[in-house]
Amino acid sequence: MVVCVFTGQNDNCVKPVDPLHEEVGKPAKSIDDFIKSHKEAYIQSWKAGGFLPSASIAQTMVENGFNFTNPSGTSLWKAHNMGGVKTSKLSDFPITIATYGKDSIDITGTKAGTSVGDNTGGAYTWFKDYNAGIVGKAEFMAHQTLYKGAINNTNPQATLTAIYMGGWATDPKYLSSLLSAYNTLGQNYKFIDDEAIKKYGKTPYQANHIIPNVIPNNDPHKNDSKNTNEVNADDNGCVVDPSTSNGKNGAPVLDLPKEYIGKLTLPMPDDKNYSGNNYPFGQCTWGAYNRLAQIGMPIEWFSGDSGNGGNWGASVPAGVAGSDRVAGHIAVVEYINPDGSILVSETNVVKAGTGTRSWRVLSKETVSQILFIQGKAQHGK
Repeated sequence: MVVCVFTGQNDNCVKPVDPLHEEVGKPAKSIDDFIKSHKEAYIQSWKAGGFLPSASIAQTMVENGFNFTNPSGTSLWKAHNMGGVKTSKLSDFPITIATYGKDSIDITGTKAGTSVGDNTGGAYTWFKDYNAGIVGKAEFMAHQTLYKGAINNTNPQATLTAIYMGGWATDPKYLSSLLSAYNTLGQNYKFIDDEAIKKYGKTPYQANHIIPNVIPNNDPHKNDSKNTNEVNADDNGCVVDPSTSNGKNGAPVLDLPKEYIGKLTLPMPDDKNYSGNNYPFGQCTWGAYNRLAQIGMPIEWFSGDSGNGGNWGASVPAGVAGSDRVAGHIAVVEYINPDGSILVSETNVVKAGTGTRSWRVLSKETVSQILFIQGKAQHGK
C-alpha cells in the first residue's frame, strides 16, 4: 500500500515563565555586535540542545548570513530562522516555548520567510525573534537522530562535520563552506563556547523527560511553577520534553525506529533499482516504485507525471506533512499502529536526490488528509 506524503522532581528543572521578548534597542551595527548582544541565547542553546555556539554561528553564516540590518531582505531572516530549520513538531522545542512563549514558534508554513524555494520540500519554521531562533535551532537538532554526532560535541569542526554527514544540506561543498565559515568567523566566538561549557558542562543535553534548567538564575520567575505558556509540565511545574506521541508526526530517521523492530511482516527495503523504473533517480516516486517492486506489488508508470508524487492516482496533497507545495510526495506504508498512525518508508526526504531511504511516523490526523493506492500483486505472490 502506498501513501502520498509529500522521573521525578529535579532542582534543575525548567519552570515555565512569562515570555522573554527580544530586547528593544538600536539595530546591531555589525555581526560582532549582533552575536555579543545575543550571547545569552547562544549559551542557552548549548544547554537546550548541546549545540556549540561557535558552530551555530558558522552554520548561520553559511545558510543565510547575518542580515540583521535588513531583516526583510532574506526569507530566513523574516522568519528569524538561524539556519534553515524546517518545520517538524512543537514537541521538538519545549525549552524554546517555555522560555519565549507559546507564540515563539510557528510550524504552519504560512508566515513570512517560511517558504522553501530549493525543491527540498517542506517549509521553514518561524520564530518570534532571534533569541528564539538561536535556541530553537539547537533544540531542533537535538531532537533529530540524524545529527546525534553534533550534540554535546565540544569540538566545533567535528560538530559541523556531523551536521554535514547528517544531511542538513545537499550541497556537496557544504562541509567546506561550514569549516571556512568557522575559520573566518565562528572561531572568534570560542569564548562563548567556553562560557557555555563552564556553566553547563560538556554534556548538557540529555534526552530524558525532565528538562534541565536553562533559565538565568536572576530571572524573577525562576521558582514560579505556574504554567504561563501552556507548555507540557508535570505536577511539580517542570517542563516535560514529550517524546513522539499520538497526534504528532515523527521526524524522519535513517534507521528503523527501535519500537518497530520485530513488528514488520515485510522484508526490510533493499537498495536495488528495479526494472521498469522510469522515475527520476532519487525522487520519492523512484523510491516508492523500487520498494513496491521489491515486495511483489509493483506500481505502473503514470505517463506525464514528471516524477511528482502529487500527480499519482492518489497522493499526499501538496503541502501536507511537509510535502512540497507543488509536487506533493509519496511513501510506502510499512506498519499501521492501533491508534491509526502509520509508519512509512520514503526517499527524497533525507539527503534529497541521493536515493537515501528514511522512516517516519505519521499521525492519525495526517493520515486523514492523505489518500492511498495499492500495487498490483504479481502472479504467484
